[in-house]
Amino acid sequence: MTSARLLSAVAIIAGVTVMAATPPQRPAGAASRGRPLALVGGTLIDGTGGAPLRNSVVLIRGERIEKIGTTDSLPAPPGYETVSADGLTVLPGLWDLHVHLMYAGHPDPRYWFDTYTSQFERVIMPASAEQMLMAGVTTVRDLAAPPHAILAVKQRIASGAIPGPTLYAAGPALTRGANPNAVQTWNVAGAADAKARTSQLIDAGVDWIKIINAETLTPEEMKAIVDEAHARGRKVASHAFSEAEIRLGLIAGVDDFQHVRTQTPEYPPDVVALIRDRVRTGPPLYWTITAGANGQLNAAYLASNPEFLDDPANFIGLPQPIVDDVRRAVAARVQAGPRRGGAGQSQGEIDAIVKRKITQIRDLGVQVVFGTDVGSWGEVTGHATWMEADLWVRELGMDPMTVIRGMTLDAARLMGADSESGSIAAGKFADVIAVRGDPLRHIDVLREPRIVIKHGRRFK
Repeated sequence: MTSARLLSAVAIIAGVTVMAATPPQRPAGAASRGRPLALVGGTLIDGTGGAPLRNSVVLIRGERIEKIGTTDSLPAPPGYETVSADGLTVLPGLWDLHVHLMYAGHPDPRYWFDTYTSQFERVIMPASAEQMLMAGVTTVRDLAAPPHAILAVKQRIASGAIPGPTLYAAGPALTRGANPNAVQTWNVAGAADAKARTSQLIDAGVDWIKIINAETLTPEEMKAIVDEAHARGRKVASHAFSEAEIRLGLIAGVDDFQHVRTQTPEYPPDVVALIRDRVRTGPPLYWTITAGANGQLNAAYLASNPEFLDDPANFIGLPQPIVDDVRRAVAARVQAGPRRGGAGQSQGEIDAIVKRKITQIRDLGVQVVFGTDVGSWGEVTGHATWMEADLWVRELGMDPMTVIRGMTLDAARLMGADSESGSIAAGKFADVIAVRGDPLRHIDVLREPRIVIKHGRRFK
């Protein structure tokens, strides 16, 4: 098939407007809105892991950070709108590298798709994007969604038409044997088709390629997807639900695995050897562990303290009938109680396996990546990010400064955006939040940002 016919097929089959294959762009016109800002008086944690800066001043002009200093060294210049950060901690906007904007916290995905797919683009995705921004998340990576819908929402956010985080999109996940009518997956049939499907998505404007159920693919299909993505300047994320997926992904050269699962008590020696060899020889290997996703390390809390699921912050922008529907389903799911693991494990056994496998990954030198799986059970937009950070500190024993860097500069580095974003530095995009309290002592203060600025525009 010629390139022209291939692009035409994408537009007809998927309904995707063909766009240049570029990373998400900053909102149009944001630089000209309002006076320059001076964020004055807070303790600054800049995202690099360096010591906090007390009594900080952050000057913002247009979409960029202009200067950084202290109240002694950098008084707010005349003409700047002064925003007090007294009593607050100022941080870079947070990143979440595994989200699904098409969900709204409903615990029954099949019902959700059957009922609301037609409302994804104009209602549900924009609402989820705004909810995440209000929670202090200024950049996200959406992994698996209908192509036309997610790319249209990406464009609307980038143009400033709707509020939302900077959006990196994968579009539908590539697989084999999935429901052919599923809007969030594309089936492949053979290596040539796998390459063509990958090319179609990149031509349409996706930023990443996502693979699910890799064990259903042949090694040749996996390699074709990864090779085509890399040749076109894109990276590949793949589920790590099974050891077969991990083996195939490592051999094919997948960049970033998603999730940790509990079918086996730990990764076996052959998988460990493959990971160790990949870390030693490169390219870099990332793993978005989503420790709390699907009620894993959060299950006990979900069972005994479900009130956060009903928080209005999770429903901003949604019509009341959808809100009522989600709340009824959540109440029924909570009442049903915790579910046992796939192999009949108790919650304690699940927790121990998740922690053991994450320890294995980290000890092998894999770069652990921050993401929540927003949209899955218990991972609601208003709370998922701070709760995942809390798990990293409280359950995984990680240093809070390391966690904050993982949610900011490290995430930006994986996405190839660290020269423009991910930390508070002169010349970078002004993605800035401020929270009450000290996240280095109590990481959960990230739950309620008092100030949210994205690309120089204040949203909260």
